[in-house]
Amino acid sequence: MNRQSNMEKWAALYVRLSRDDENEGDSNSISHQIDLLTRYCRDHGIADHKVYKDDGFSGTSFRRPGFQEMLADIEVGLVNMVIVKDMSRFGRNYLEVGIYTEVRFPEMGVRFIAVNDGVDSDNQMDNDFTPFRNIINEIIG
Repeated sequence: MNRQSNMEKWAALYVRLSRDDENEGDSNSISHQIDLLTRYCRDHGIADHKVYKDDGFSGTSFRRPGFQEMLADIEVGLVNMVIVKDMSRFGRNYLEVGIYTEVRFPEMGVRFIAVNDGVDSDNQMDNDFTPFRNIINEIIG
């Protein structure tokens, strides 16, 4: 991974919409999520970012092409931050969400932000309710 240290890293903007989410209206649409996340980047001085998307994929499985592409970029050291609209867009499997956000991302030096849920791995005080939110997302998923 040392050879990657001279490369610019970017923020991964991850968006997902399942067929079931389409019934909830425009607020979960892919374009709405991208607009929200790019505005967040602009407002927080995050210049370099790349959108990874999964349209029509359930959040209960992490075998989604956009997610796998993002994970591959993280594993080779190209990504320093993952930003999602909310925890349910990242995933609806409590255990796997926790493995990524609590173990794998911190081990790889990747910051995790869920904009609408107020989750930021750089601020542990804000994350006390995240596990409960993940359980609810799995139940209603």
